[in-house]
Amino acid sequence: MDKYSNYTIELKLQSPIVSPFQSDTLFGHICWAIKYLKWDQKDKLLKFLNLFETAQHPPLLISNGFLKNTLPKPAIPPVTQKDLDEIVGIEERIKVSFIIKSIKKFGIISKEKLNELIQEKITPVKLLKLFYDDYKKNPENADINTLNSNGKSMVVQHNTVNRWENRVKKGLYAQNEIFFDENGGDFEIYLKTNYFTKDDIDRIFTFIKEGGFGKDKSTGKGSFDFVVNEGIDLPEAENPNAFMSLSSFAPKAGDPKKGFYNTLLKYGKLGGDYAKGTPEVNMNPFKKPLIMFAAGSTFYDKEYDKDKIYGTLLKDVHKNSKIRHYAYAFPLGIELEEVK
Repeated sequence: MDKYSNYTIELKLQSPIVSPFQSDTLFGHICWAIKYLKWDQKDKLLKFLNLFETAQHPPLLISNGFLKNTLPKPAIPPVTQKDLDEIVGIEERIKVSFIIKSIKKFGIISKEKLNELIQEKITPVKLLKLFYDDYKKNPENADINTLNSNGKSMVVQHNTVNRWENRVKKGLYAQNEIFFDENGGDFEIYLKTNYFTKDDIDRIFTFIKEGGFGKDKSTGKGSFDFVVNEGIDLPEAENPNAFMSLSSFAPKAGDPKKGFYNTLLKYGKLGGDYAKGTPEVNMNPFKKPLIMFAAGSTFYDKEYDKDKIYGTLLKDVHKNSKIRHYAYAFPLGIELEEVK
């Protein structure tokens, strides 16, 4: 196969966002962009998708979008009560209980902290101490505070208006939207491809930018600016025995299954021409519900290699058998403590 070229897409939100930057949603937007753009060859999208079936390696791998300079916190077992008491002290247990709970629930980690963490085997104690020691040194600027202040989720009330009759068609309904201040909303998306050039990627994301990303893009949500940079700057263990997925992921037959993970229940909706339910999709714009591993999930693989492929394009996700769902891992090599 042709060697992958690596790219980092730096993205700056210009509006609130409803849909998170998950790899499968990004892939759907990319596919519709390929279909609508003009290319030198006909049926560019069909040829692109066929390569996922016929080529040894997929023509494109894409990660979730992460707040700048952050990555998902590795999913590993929690510390034992004994270890927790040794870290914080029995006498401090109640005083810092809120901080400990916040650390356990926290979903992201700075690249700097992750790079520090993966220099040796990752253990529950090391992960907790990394956050807790940082908090003790500087409570105001610890990762647990600064990383969580980039965006604010708010419930926004909406209604649906019938423009022909000039009246409300549907009463108030609530929707979560994420807002960023002028200094926030910076994301990074990692992409590998042996099929597209840098100019191609720029064209594709320009098309996505012009239409908006995700749910309610027609009303201005998911508006962004972006730049495509060559190369990917990610920390990686020297002697990995496992990987952490930076994308939403579903394993194929033979993929590693021993590990630690969080799951997502996906209710996918078709986009582009199919969004309103056309005859080609049996008048149904919705995919079947499916469960995927969330970014940050970790799996043991003693034969891990950065070019190894995990995951697949899922079939049987809709009544139209031609429709697929992107479920490849974007793996990052780590070294995990062996747990019985």
